[in-house]
Amino acid sequence: MQAHLLIQTVLARPSPAACPPSCATNDLLVLLDTYCSDKGTFWQSKHHYGTAYHSIFGSIRDTVASVLEVGIGEDTAPSVATWSHYFPNAHIYPIDIKTKREVSERAKPGGATDRLVKHQAQFGCEYNYSMWSNPRVHLTLETDASVPEQLRRVQLPESIDIIIDDGSHKYLDQEATLHTLWPRLRDGGFYIIEDMLVGALPWDAMHAQQVPSSNTNCGAECFFPQRIAEHPFMFDRFGHQKGAAAPKVSLTQRSKDLLRGHDWFWVVTGVHQGGGLDCAMVIRKSGQSLGGRSATGPTSPSSSSQLEARTLLSAQHQLDLAVKQQAALQSRQASIDDNLKRALADAASLLDHRKDRNQESNAPTGTATGLLESIVYLLLLLSICLNLVLLSRQRKNGPTR
Repeated sequence: MQAHLLIQTVLARPSPAACPPSCATNDLLVLLDTYCSDKGTFWQSKHHYGTAYHSIFGSIRDTVASVLEVGIGEDTAPSVATWSHYFPNAHIYPIDIKTKREVSERAKPGGATDRLVKHQAQFGCEYNYSMWSNPRVHLTLETDASVPEQLRRVQLPESIDIIIDDGSHKYLDQEATLHTLWPRLRDGGFYIIEDMLVGALPWDAMHAQQVPSSNTNCGAECFFPQRIAEHPFMFDRFGHQKGAAAPKVSLTQRSKDLLRGHDWFWVVTGVHQGGGLDCAMVIRKSGQSLGGRSATGPTSPSSSSQLEARTLLSAQHQLDLAVKQQAALQSRQASIDDNLKRALADAASLLDHRKDRNQESNAPTGTATGLLESIVYLLLLLSICLNLVLLSRQRKNGPTR
């Protein structure tokens, strides 16, 4: 039977009716979701880091003058687009290991970047092309942040307010980057190391040699550390973990000295299969709070007009996302309806053709035709149920890696 049944799964963003489990609850998460960042609530790993970052930076975002991030992620650089909006007065310094040639090749019309943009658009996401011409965005490519010599060649301001390491996620790389960039961090500034317990990029088992895990029942993620206490950066100040409980890899002395002299804490914003956690480590350098001065001069509180503008921007983003999501679901439903109509037409045509052949051959048709009709309509009913189940699941779940 030549029935064109729609079987392909097209994942959609969660609708408001699906909240929880995964929906934006603040301005930063809205922006991260707008640009399809995995720091947000629905894209890929769904780290939800925006819940922690907004709690830390929400009240001082207008005073932040500079943000450096290691690793731009996908071609659309969703976090770069987010920071340039969220911190309206800050200069953004993205650093990535990708080569200029690689980025240029992928950015050609019809290339990998365009395909990614079209794919993300299915989920209501945007690509902010204009950020690359924004005078506040300063991209540096061909730089391995784990190599101090390469990192020191990057043109940076004397001091930076916020540094985020979203690079390889490997412990030894994270430590090397921390000690290279720490002198650049402003007094009172924040240094964040992301994805402490999620895994290394590229996704290989080499990470297990740096931070071994004894966890089980964690599927393909078993070579990632699963418990916070297993990670060297969970500094055991008092040496409580001894014997079998001691971390298999020890924190270096220079890192211990750094952590003893400054405030630090971990944020946990989600859980993965087997107990792996969405974790980031936050280190605040001793000194005057970033909120104690403006991005351009003396201390000045945010004006009511700035707050109103931010509120309006957030509301507009939420409205735009809701409209796009509704359009995607309507398109999906229309596609299902069209394909089911075509399937019914094909089935009817097949039955008519079968009856004609039976009549021409004067063969008895009653029992055989009835049985065939029952089978065909049963298959159609199963197809309809399958499509309805798929549509229901797509409204409740976002895309996964």
